[in-house]
Amino acid sequence: MSNKKAKEKLIQLYGAECFIEKLHLRKDKKRHYKSKGQLKRMKQLTYHHIKMKKDGGQATVENGALLSADNHQWFHKQPIEEQARMNRAFQEYKKCKVEITNDVPEIEVHYAMVKPSKLSRSIDKQKKRDKKEFEKERLKYEDR
Repeated sequence: MSNKKAKEKLIQLYGAECFIEKLHLRKDKKRHYKSKGQLKRMKQLTYHHIKMKKDGGQATVENGALLSADNHQWFHKQPIEEQARMNRAFQEYKKCKVEITNDVPEIEVHYAMVKPSKLSRSIDKQKKRDKKEFEKERLKYEDR
């Protein structure tokens, strides 16, 4: 399969969106482009080989991910360990996608990948808010 055909199949299965953006793997949000044309080119989706072509990786849906040109360049500037972590995240994301096909139209279920650290921080924040609200109510009750 060619890169183009694999990319088209990935778009059909997962939508026309960069996996790095979908999974929130890039922290720096501010990117400056010199023109609208450059912005358009950098947002264009490319096919990314999870197992690199030089290592025998084929252009298949299983071995691919959709990355914007900008994020693809950024990806290859990252340390090898970070690239491996992101490639695992791409594969996990693709495993989480479920397609149900029976006599009803195709239904797609997408699961968001949340980093455990972000999830635990949001739970901790909620606990703190709950504790503060409890203390306010307790003080009101004692003042009566």
